Amino acid sequence: MSKVNQTSKLAAVIVVLVLTIAGHVPAGQTDYANPAITNNDSSAYWLDQGGLFSAYGNYPAAIRAYEKSLARDPGNSEAHFGIGVALGAMGDYTTALTRIDQALAMAADNGRYLYGRGWVLMLAGRTDEALPVLRKASEQGNMDARMFLQYLETR
Repeated sequence: MSKVNQTSKLAAVIVVLVLTIAGHVPAGQTDYANPAITNNDSSAYWLDQGGLFSAYGNYPAAIRAYEKSLARDPGNSEAHFGIGVALGAMGDYTTALTRIDQALAMAADNGRYLYGRGWVLMLAGRTDEALPVLRKASEQGNMDARMFLQYLETR
């Protein structure tokens, strides 16, 4: 048997094994329940779920969870911010900035929200607008903004 045939057969066996294993892996995302949140239909629960989905890069699911949080508590600035960050990660910078601005309107002194706004502006290629926002976030004590600005100074 030629080396090419052996390699082809080995590749076919590997593909079959991978497909077999994949067939036994659950298709859905693993459920997680924060033990500190006992009501699984509260604003806090959906905010927590949104953070979890966002952390794993499932931004559409994160947005849906944050929207459920807002349906239960329309004044939840964290949910607006979470939606803004998720939209920014998905490339919808204009809508992301609108949602982050809604969060900032509710909590203007939140350095994390300012950092998020600066981050989205950077992603959008609007560096000249982002830098003053990041500086303000740093002045308000946001360590992420401070570290990012230090990184920019060393480049």
